[in-house]
Amino acid sequence: MTTPKCPLCGGLLELDDYLFQNVPLGYGRYESRQVYIYQCSECRLSAEYGETPEEARRYAEELISKFPPFLMVHPGDNLKLAFENDILTVIGKDTDRGKLYLENCRGDVEIATPDDVDQWPWELEQKGGSNDI
Repeated sequence: MTTPKCPLCGGLLELDDYLFQNVPLGYGRYESRQVYIYQCSECRLSAEYGETPEEARRYAEELISKFPPFLMVHPGDNLKLAFENDILTVIGKDTDRGKLYLENCRGDVEIATPDDVDQWPWELEQKGGSNDI
């Protein structure tokens, strides 16, 4: 299972399990329960807390899904355009104008809009690290 990336800054959403919730038992007594939350290590964006790590992950994925794909792309990510056969690397983006600045394998720079993208980074088959086949 891969660690989810922050849709705002591209940092890692890490599981924090050092949180406790006080559940009232009545008569001024409380029971402390451990809860889990995914939080960005860079910008501190947080999802809802869950009572299990699986529930916390589901909340994190739900949060990520609310962001448009354009905002979830960061420099260094690879994507494929509808009119290109090559995989292109994101070198920058202009969020005000909705433009992606991409570099192909020859070093040429191209400008594209989110509508031009055929496959986003999470749709491409990722190979690397110890999972190479």
